[in-house]
Amino acid sequence: MANVPHLYVPRPWPDDEIPLVGQQIHHLIRVLRLSKGEVVSYTDGNGTRGVGSLGEGTIHRQGESTTDPLPEVELAVAPPHERDRVRWLVEKAGELEVTSVRWLKTHYGNARPNAMERAQEWAVSALEQSRGAWLTKVEPGWVTLSELDDRLPTVMADPVGVSLRERPPLRVLIGPEGGWDEMEVATGWPLVNLGRNVLRTETAAVVAAAVFRTIS
Repeated sequence: MANVPHLYVPRPWPDDEIPLVGQQIHHLIRVLRLSKGEVVSYTDGNGTRGVGSLGEGTIHRQGESTTDPLPEVELAVAPPHERDRVRWLVEKAGELEVTSVRWLKTHYGNARPNAMERAQEWAVSALEQSRGAWLTKVEPGWVTLSELDDRLPTVMADPVGVSLRERPPLRVLIGPEGGWDEMEVATGWPLVNLGRNVLRTETAAVVAAAVFRTIS
């Protein structure tokens, strides 16, 4: 099904016909030049993946299956300054079906708020491109280290940390290019390293996500 378009269509799905929004219809008909009756696949972003046929602005449901959830992995990241790097980070997290991404406000962070303004759209695009079933949720706004709850075991990525051996569910804190300041390290979360080299913020986030998805 490599050439079959894959669409994110959140519930509710009231009947056998799932309505599409205008942008999706335009892309399928004007860009991909699909005709009525051609095969498309879809997901609700919450574990259900289906196959159907294109109707008049709808998908006719023909068969669905449920995918088991992966262990929860949350990335709390001090985002890069450049918008294209933020987008790359979100897209790769989406392809790896990271559970959620949160934006960390740190002492040395200098990202612009508008660099993240379309982040959830990028996550949807990554879900569709990768034919996934679980949508990465990008939390709006900022969070400080002190505002993080203890719902998930948490580790802090730092070059002086120990080898990454924890298993999900887990939250990984990824700092800014300037590194963590002393007060942030003093919060007491275990320090883990992601290899012998110092990684760019977005690279560190994707490496952490890939490691956890490999061992989960």
